[in-house]
Amino acid sequence: MNLLIYPALSPDELAQVRAVSDEVEIVNAQSEDEALAAIADADAMYGNITPEMLARAHKLRWLQTPIAGLENYMFPALAESEVTVTNMAKIYSDMIADHALGFILMFARGLHLYVRRQIKRSWEKGTPVRHLADCTLGILGLGGIGAELAKRGKACAMHIIAVDARPGPKPDFVDELWPQEQLPDLLRQSDFVVSCVPQTPETVGLIGADQLRMMKSSAYLINISRGVVVKLDALVEALQRGEIAGAALDVYEQEPLPADHPLWGMENVIMTPHIAAQNPHVAQRRIDTLTANLRRFLAAAPLANVVDKRMLF
Repeated sequence: MNLLIYPALSPDELAQVRAVSDEVEIVNAQSEDEALAAIADADAMYGNITPEMLARAHKLRWLQTPIAGLENYMFPALAESEVTVTNMAKIYSDMIADHALGFILMFARGLHLYVRRQIKRSWEKGTPVRHLADCTLGILGLGGIGAELAKRGKACAMHIIAVDARPGPKPDFVDELWPQEQLPDLLRQSDFVVSCVPQTPETVGLIGADQLRMMKSSAYLINISRGVVVKLDALVEALQRGEIAGAALDVYEQEPLPADHPLWGMENVIMTPHIAAQNPHVAQRRIDTLTANLRRFLAAAPLANVVDKRMLF
């Protein structure tokens, strides 16, 4: 079989792919022109495909993407094609869940306020403190990230509830798992609400003014999924009115967030610049996912992380 890789892998990464099988002819394209020339013979591809490349891909059966979220990757012709697309789902799950737990711990212990006092050299004691074992963690989307966060919350003795667009069997580390329609119930009961949903037409603007008003005034909203899930104007108004206690964000409707945005100056807001997935193991996990799926493809076995392409439109 023929495998096209574009953009090119490093020599070490390429060696790991070559080690899978002598039956694979690999083109490690150094340019888009080289990829365009090679894709006509490719049975499989790893990397970034364009509409022009797809139009020439007469033999392509499998496309392994190098990323997990495909809202900016997928295009109509690819969604309608017969090509099986697999993504990098779950390679970031534990690290992003760690980031979300970090936000929760900061709010629970008032660290977001003590950091600001440290900058001002102010020896001032006293912040609102939450005992996590008394708190309910509400998770929007029980996929890889949501499940990893639920495990961490349960390790802190939190009560775990979750909603999911396609709920499967309830894991032991989740106390309640509901369909997406029960989002209002989750919002009303949770002390920490964490968005872990993918970006789909159904999740754009999922958390707006109406949903924020359903939350407890003592509750915190955390978004480590996709920026378009939370309407920032509505969030700013809810924070200004005291409708929720605070918010932590790693993703935003507009990135980078403008320097004059009101969220920057709010003491009950924690912000990081879309870096929750940073981890020294990501590059190797990508190669491990590619090589594992390549072995499945060669064996005509079911591929892992197959994407429902039409969900994105």
